[in-house]
Amino acid sequence: MFRKMLLLGLVLTLAAALVMPALAQDDMETYMLGVALPFTGSFGTFGQDFERGIDLAVAQMNAELAAAGSAIRFETVSADTEQTPEGASRAVQTIVQTTGAQVIVGPLTTAEVLGAKQFVDENGIVIVAMASSGPAASIPGDNIFRVIYPPDTFSSKAFATIALERGHANMVLLHVDDAFGNGMKEQFITNYQAQGGGEVATFAYAPQSTELSTEAAAVSAALAGFGDSAGFFCVCFPGAAEAFVQVAQIDPILTSVQWLGNEAMTSDEMLEDPGHAMTLANADFVTVSQSADTTPLTPIFEHDFVAMFDKDPGIFTNYAFDAANIAMLTMLAAGNDGAAVKSMLPFIANHYIGTAVQAFLDENGDQAIASYGIRQVLEDGSGFEVIGTYDGNNDTITYK
Repeated sequence: MFRKMLLLGLVLTLAAALVMPALAQDDMETYMLGVALPFTGSFGTFGQDFERGIDLAVAQMNAELAAAGSAIRFETVSADTEQTPEGASRAVQTIVQTTGAQVIVGPLTTAEVLGAKQFVDENGIVIVAMASSGPAASIPGDNIFRVIYPPDTFSSKAFATIALERGHANMVLLHVDDAFGNGMKEQFITNYQAQGGGEVATFAYAPQSTELSTEAAAVSAALAGFGDSAGFFCVCFPGAAEAFVQVAQIDPILTSVQWLGNEAMTSDEMLEDPGHAMTLANADFVTVSQSADTTPLTPIFEHDFVAMFDKDPGIFTNYAFDAANIAMLTMLAAGNDGAAVKSMLPFIANHYIGTAVQAFLDENGDQAIASYGIRQVLEDGSGFEVIGTYDGNNDTITYK
């Protein structure tokens, strides 16, 4: 199938050559598009899939540019952020210093985005992030645009409402100790207690931890202290979440309460282990995650992704595809210049309808349209189903 895609691209290019004046090699101009993502670590599968989404966007854009007779082509250069702030800073600097790229798609997490922030702000480089959501990166006037996934100021309200709807008079929260996890903790506590919730016991784990037996014991003890009305909220990255569930599945307290969790816990790997799957199913695990909305572009993206890579796109991969398109469309309008791209990108983003929702940026350069799906593990642990939606712009949950 990939061969057919290549042949189609050749046909389009040859057809354009018949109707357009031939472009000399010297007339061609290459725009470098940086890709800074975690290709290793617990988010490695996310980063690898996101890169495929970006590659699809670039291949399609280049085919269209060739058919139109344009002299511009896009080329990507990638670097591994290693899922750390320091790694993200190194990755972005390496891309810029070795290729002169002015625009970077990524990084993934808020901690990584903030790790690269000083360099991009000082050097006029633009970051177009697809899934960073921590409020700590909601900063007006900087060079960071988070164009698809909205800040957690919205989803935290939904989590708080669901916890109270479930009758949880108190909560125990485990979170990754980084900008994303700390931000979600603070936002959740504020919203939960503002709506009448009680005490929230919190426990943090180091971002690179893959052994959480100590944290699991502490969470279990806190739940036992609160009694039957308590609930559990895990703000965890995939590797740590799997490690926690591994311990939790044999804990009588942790297996007797209802769980909430962030969208990273909905990865396919979470349900590959039957014990993990049934632990989440028995906990009535619910997450507030990516938009449940679709546009006419959604099935087209999914079809094209499968045709190019012979696999289904993973969660959020379409957001990487959309972020790359916003970056390239802005570069085509403003040129291959960081300052011009920074000035033009909000206008382009605000007129872009992607594979899930329309992009529309607030004064911080963050996605302002907050539309989420509420997902629950199926009773047999085989997958997740959408049981409702949350509209963050009017703070409304609607169940099916």
